[in-house]
Amino acid sequence: MKHTISISRIMSVFRRDLWSLLVIPTGPIVAGLFALACAIVFVAQVMYPNGIANMRPVFDFASWLLLLLCPAITMRLVAEERRIGTWELLLASPASSFEMVKGKFFAAWVFLLFVLVSTFPLIAALELYASVDYGAVASGYLGLFLLGGAVIATGLLVSATTTSQTVAYLGTTFFWLTISLSMKVLPSYVPTRFADSIFALDPDLRSGAFSIGLIDTANIVYFVSIIIAVSWLSIIVFERTRQSRTSILKNIISVFLLAVAIVAVNNVAMQEVVRKRFDATGSRAYTLSEQTSNLLNSLEKPWKIVVLLDENAISKPVVQQVDEVLRRYKDGSSHIQVDRINPADPNSITKYEELLRSLIELYGEELASAEEAISKATDSFNELMIFASSTSAWAEQLAALATTKQEQDTLKALASSLALLGNDGDLILNEVSKALRIDSGQPLPQITIARDILVAASGQWSKELAEVAWWLDSGRSQDIASICKSQSPAFEKMAIQLAQADDELRRLGDLELGHISTQLATGEGAIIFSPTRATMIPASLIFPKSGIVQETTAMDQRFRGEQIISSAMRSLKSSVQPTVVFVHAEEGSLLGRRRNNVDLWAAKGLLETSRFRVAQWIPFAGPRPNLPDGPIVWVVIPPSSRAGLTPSPREQALIDATIGLLAGNEAVMINLQPSLLPRYGQKDPWAVLVKDIGIEVDTERVLVEQVAVGPNQIEVQRSQMISDMHSEHIIAKGVSGRQIFLPFPIQVEGGEKLIVIEPTEDHWLDAKWEMELLETTGKISVMEPIQVAAAVEHHGGARAIVIGSGGWLLTWAADRALPLGGNQVALVNPGNSELLLASVEWLSGLDDWIAASPIGQQAQRINGLSKTAYFVWTLVLVLGIPSLLVFASVLTWARRNSR
Repeated sequence: MKHTISISRIMSVFRRDLWSLLVIPTGPIVAGLFALACAIVFVAQVMYPNGIANMRPVFDFASWLLLLLCPAITMRLVAEERRIGTWELLLASPASSFEMVKGKFFAAWVFLLFVLVSTFPLIAALELYASVDYGAVASGYLGLFLLGGAVIATGLLVSATTTSQTVAYLGTTFFWLTISLSMKVLPSYVPTRFADSIFALDPDLRSGAFSIGLIDTANIVYFVSIIIAVSWLSIIVFERTRQSRTSILKNIISVFLLAVAIVAVNNVAMQEVVRKRFDATGSRAYTLSEQTSNLLNSLEKPWKIVVLLDENAISKPVVQQVDEVLRRYKDGSSHIQVDRINPADPNSITKYEELLRSLIELYGEELASAEEAISKATDSFNELMIFASSTSAWAEQLAALATTKQEQDTLKALASSLALLGNDGDLILNEVSKALRIDSGQPLPQITIARDILVAASGQWSKELAEVAWWLDSGRSQDIASICKSQSPAFEKMAIQLAQADDELRRLGDLELGHISTQLATGEGAIIFSPTRATMIPASLIFPKSGIVQETTAMDQRFRGEQIISSAMRSLKSSVQPTVVFVHAEEGSLLGRRRNNVDLWAAKGLLETSRFRVAQWIPFAGPRPNLPDGPIVWVVIPPSSRAGLTPSPREQALIDATIGLLAGNEAVMINLQPSLLPRYGQKDPWAVLVKDIGIEVDTERVLVEQVAVGPNQIEVQRSQMISDMHSEHIIAKGVSGRQIFLPFPIQVEGGEKLIVIEPTEDHWLDAKWEMELLETTGKISVMEPIQVAAAVEHHGGARAIVIGSGGWLLTWAADRALPLGGNQVALVNPGNSELLLASVEWLSGLDDWIAASPIGQQAQRINGLSKTAYFVWTLVLVLGIPSLLVFASVLTWARRNSR
């Protein structure tokens, strides 16, 4: 007689087991431990002042926690019944094995739902201080629910095979831990064509998609298939318990169906045709901003975005974010093509070579001109070496004939220099050849480096040989005058030849392919092709490697990617190319590498990547430079120190130049340093300078903060780390959420607030900021917000920015990085770079270039959470909720035993 499935019998088993899980101590204790652990992660990584209101850190942690706690739910479902003797009674009931398995599974699964609900107070607390993205939250809980269901199904199977709860718990736990960890290790030991199939079996990777708000049908099928397949095996085990003999054919079919289910999961995961992804977020987390959409809609010709990314060196969630951003760009316009290439994957060689061919084809004319000019300059330098070798002996012999000591010394020095050039000149040409060499580590010739090397060498020797020709031809002693005059034309001819080669190299101008090839040698980044040009964005700007930033900021990577890619596209599309001029009083250039990274090398690289021209002006050294057409932004870098109480001639020239820029209604960013002058009753000329545009600055005092660094150890910091600028200015919206480092911040008043630091009892303004040890006794804490940067429009609309910190732009502050192993690094203060970029765009009048929407609209931050409130919520969430669950369990257990 065929056994009919009865919903009532399933519900009977369901109610029996669910009630058992609720009234015994094990169930509520599991819920209490889960709530406790999740609350600790929540208050540590999510709900802190100015933190990002995102539950992803909790979901990521909970997915691992469920691998440990779900087996505790299932370990007694069958094993405990066998131990206490109720298992035989259940087997004697009318319920079939199918009904028993389904009843027990759904009882445990619903109890897991109760466990997940125990974390709902975390969401309620978050809602009080931020706008919660409930779509992403629901997606995260769905992922935990499905993962927990798969673990519960496995736990039920293991519990049915043993009478020991301990064995049931350990067997289930170690099975899932082994699966999760082995799927991360095995791809390194198998051919790459099998790697995707192995990754597809990783439960951590599957649940990770839900935690970022991405509901993927492939991941749903993965967990549901495991639940169904393992539940079917449980039914077989139950049948074997009820019957002494079972069909071997049924067992074989069951195992076969299980294998088919797993294969089906992989097939579904790999097939993009049937794979559907749903954006579960309520904000713009996975939809492009309006600015970017408008940009894509304006495209009329083919564009291409190619991301070079070694996915094995970066976390899987970040890879998913990169893919999602690329997919959104592709869907946003029919004129844009996107691709992601793994340069470390041998299977991607064909795509990589196509990329290189596209660059060479796009810049074929530039490459040909550069190679021709470099070749001519190389030939000229070779002729110079031959000339030097042949002439050095002549100079040495002539020195012996000279009658004056001055002529002898000059000719000996000339002979020595020419001999050295003839012998060691190959070193220069070797560096040029090295720059032009193409290999796996340098896929394109470094024409910019080769050009710069030859410009330096040719220019130097052209000038020196011209001076030698002049010296030989003017006023030599009678004994050597005729010989010198006869040789002078040869030196002059060689000098002219080198000067012509130098001029031809310089007329190449800005080599765009050279910049791209230099960045391409780093291996990773994003290359954007317009119909006529291209640019490359370094990997560190788009997807910093995981492990440095807090988990609460990992979600920002996709918005950061959109912001930077869109900015680069706008700069390629626009005919306007602004110029940024750094104005300073230092000796020598700040645009190159300097000792202790006291330079603007990182700032220069960022601006050039964003298609800005970069120059510098040292007013003391000469007049204002000639600059190309287009918007010009002047960034004034004050001296870091002053000798005495009066400005040096170099600093005074800088002050006068800045006054002239403001008077001429130029776009200027002025960065200010603290000063000792007000302490001695003198006016700081920089404070007087900015007063003319309506800005008041207190250069006498520095905003300091005391922090606890250990037991009974207090450290006074003369810098500020800022994540929230507390401003509605468009620049602030474009930078919000990125950590900014401001050394020696000073108070700025007036204009539109750009950066505001919230007061605490540990902040105060200190006039003795230059002392090595600052006194903390007698300090007067600031009670009002301190403005440290302002944006102002003055004198009929001229724009200016005043920032009360002088060193934030320097490489040591803006480009600080932590190593992540090997050659991988990540920025510590990415906000410094983004503040510079957004400020320059605003000063240029290119407000629409500032990608404010992706950052400003999605990253809901926790506002209004005081330290006292944070402490109270920590107690309530970490101790209160779990204690309430445990207390309810003890009370129920006590009342049950008292009957």
